[in-house]
Amino acid sequence: MAKIVVATAEQCPAIIVDGASYPMSVRRPVPDNFPPLCEAMIPSGARSATVNGQTLVIPKPNPSTVIAFGDTGCRIKGTRAQNCKNAGEWPFEQVAAGAAAENPDLIIHVGDFVYRESPCPAGSEAECGGTTEGDNWETYNTDFFAPAAKLLASAPWVFTRGNHEDCTRSWRGWFYYLGPRAWNGVCEQYPAPYTVKLGSFELIVMDTSAAAEDALDEKQASTYAEQMKGIQTSGAWLVSHYPFWGFKADVLGKPSIPVSPTLQEAWNIASPKGISLVLSGHVHLFELVALGPDRPTQVVAGGGGTELATPLTASVNGAAVRGSTVVASQSEHQFGFTVLNRQGSAWRLTLKNPGQNALFSCTLSAPGSEMPAGHHSNHGDEPNCGTPQ
Repeated sequence: MAKIVVATAEQCPAIIVDGASYPMSVRRPVPDNFPPLCEAMIPSGARSATVNGQTLVIPKPNPSTVIAFGDTGCRIKGTRAQNCKNAGEWPFEQVAAGAAAENPDLIIHVGDFVYRESPCPAGSEAECGGTTEGDNWETYNTDFFAPAAKLLASAPWVFTRGNHEDCTRSWRGWFYYLGPRAWNGVCEQYPAPYTVKLGSFELIVMDTSAAAEDALDEKQASTYAEQMKGIQTSGAWLVSHYPFWGFKADVLGKPSIPVSPTLQEAWNIASPKGISLVLSGHVHLFELVALGPDRPTQVVAGGGGTELATPLTASVNGAAVRGSTVVASQSEHQFGFTVLNRQGSAWRLTLKNPGQNALFSCTLSAPGSEMPAGHHSNHGDEPNCGTPQ
């Protein structure tokens, strides 16, 4: 889907696909406080597309470089204000520029685009004076579209809905600008998952924006389990804003605690098969969590720019989660993005900071060829992602 925001509906341009011109249509209904969006489907197999003279990057089958990150906006809520005017403290534009320099084939945003939820608090004018807030175009543009401009032009994107886009927060901008399906002006709490197929590469994108974070919600677990029961795949990545097996810091001195018991219970009920990796955000850190052989590796890529979470100060190895145990883990309290480079049937995972410096790397085995604990891959001295070091 090609999309462009315009000032008025009459300004919808044509899209040129393989030399032929087609009209773009206005996405309706246009919500209040949002300029209209024009959109058009690009046929599978198209070789080129341009809008207003700008060349669009066509999705590639079997992408070889995939970038994942999320939780990108600048936090302003109540009396809390991140320094939105300092690139060192809100580095999303630098994260996006660094990611663009990797020449990716695909970008995956794991959710949470808008964090400017309140007016800039008194006394914080140096950090956020004059900023916009709320579910409107100006906030979406300031928090996401403008700082991501270079990366938006560099590759196709897959967008994931986060809890900041749930039905009590910035849902209109999500469904209108970023949602993948037809829109009717109503907020949906539990849209069905969908599959992205690029050659043999598959993503299953699941909307978990409404998931209960800290306590088991059995009704939700049943809803998500029903959605997952239909998953039959081989080696696909599951993309979900809330991690299935992520951790966050507890109060000082206590062990880190798992998030999303509701999703863990849904997994246990559904027992989906063929998923090799879960990509998520929500916790504003990088985490890699490897569990027993019956669970895929979990990557949390929540360091895209929002104020970082409290670091995990102790290993979570050996921690019990519903139905499994953590066998290896890695956590980095850093802003950045996760790069996944295809290497034969495996993937090399690298966490990079906004300046593109590698902070951590490991190799994800191909499905069915998991390496034993402690075994190193052939890609330099990098450990297998099941046994990060």
